[in-house]
Amino acid sequence: MIHRITRIHPLRMVALLAIAGSLAACGEGSKYSGDWKRDLSGEGEVRMKMASNGGVELMLPSPRWPDSVDIKGNAAFAGDTLVFKADTAAMPCQQTDARYVMSRSDNELHIAGVGMDGCGGRRAALVGTWTKG
Repeated sequence: MIHRITRIHPLRMVALLAIAGSLAACGEGSKYSGDWKRDLSGEGEVRMKMASNGGVELMLPSPRWPDSVDIKGNAAFAGDTLVFKADTAAMPCQQTDARYVMSRSDNELHIAGVGMDGCGGRRAALVGTWTKG
């Protein structure tokens, strides 16, 4: 019996690993993605769009804030932690990494801040219990 050893070309292997890595990263935040809402301490309703890749859009309550996306940012998921990397070009207040731990049960999303976030408005809007919206 003849056994044949098949070799995968190194460039093909790199491409396969890159595809597998990007697919795994896309799914990491998928259990948290969607449209969410919560009450902001009597100010009104905050709405959030969370993408599985870490994209976050927050719409703060009217009439105190405009009827548009008030806070928009890109973060990355590291397990159940959402990390906004330091990036003063994106937001001047984002001078250090900001971390938020997330958990989900049925139609509720719980977000807790870990450490400090130089963008206090983002922290005030994010931390709390959200419902599917």
